[in-house]
Amino acid sequence: MKPVSRFADPVSLDETMSRGWQALTEELVDGWTARFSGGVTKRANSVLPLEEPRDVAAAISGVEDRYAGQGLPAVFQISPDSLPTDLDSLLAERGYLLDSPTLVQYLALGEDDLAETAAQDPRIQLSEVPSDRWLETFWSVEGPHSLEQQAISRRILARTPSVYASLVVEGQLEAVARLALVGNLGGIYSVATREESRSRGHGRAVVQALLTEAAQRNLEGLWLQVVESNELARGLYESMGFETVSRYHYRLASQT
Repeated sequence: MKPVSRFADPVSLDETMSRGWQALTEELVDGWTARFSGGVTKRANSVLPLEEPRDVAAAISGVEDRYAGQGLPAVFQISPDSLPTDLDSLLAERGYLLDSPTLVQYLALGEDDLAETAAQDPRIQLSEVPSDRWLETFWSVEGPHSLEQQAISRRILARTPSVYASLVVEGQLEAVARLALVGNLGGIYSVATREESRSRGHGRAVVQALLTEAAQRNLEGLWLQVVESNELARGLYESMGFETVSRYHYRLASQT
């Protein structure tokens, strides 16, 4: 694999990742993008603040009103490129809670990677739509668990062209992962292994399958997001060549 390379425009990384897990609806609030998806995942139900509003206090109030109107708490996704630059501290002063510090990692792909890719693991099944078994496995590990929210989750997945990897061992689907296709890049999402089948290399197998698929599709690179405290997952991705290029966390309105 080639050494990691940063995106030419860091703001485009936040936008690209948003397209990889696309909200059902979006609204502009004085330049900020407010995303709504029935409360299913913070990523699809938070504000992406990549432009500076004319009136920051009014924009925050406008965000709070819009989320309250949908029965949701106001949530902001804060990255190094959020605007204004002091937004994080402004939200903290308003009582917003810090949640889910997350690393953004990237792996550049090149022409040599197609030749280097190993033959696909015969246990891996790939498809362009998630099978019922893929969805059941993913939801059993990561949620959601209600039928209503699972219907929303299915709609979120369908909003971005993707490749779905399933690892099947002796007829049992043990692990899954998703490759979202956004332009000439790909995003690794939804890496999940059944609890009783962990520590067997299944997570590595499904991610490697998607790396092979990405190289065969001549993608320029892959990104993924990993919770900072998840040392096991970080070790896996770093051993496969991913390097941290950015980070973000959420600010959640206090529910007091």
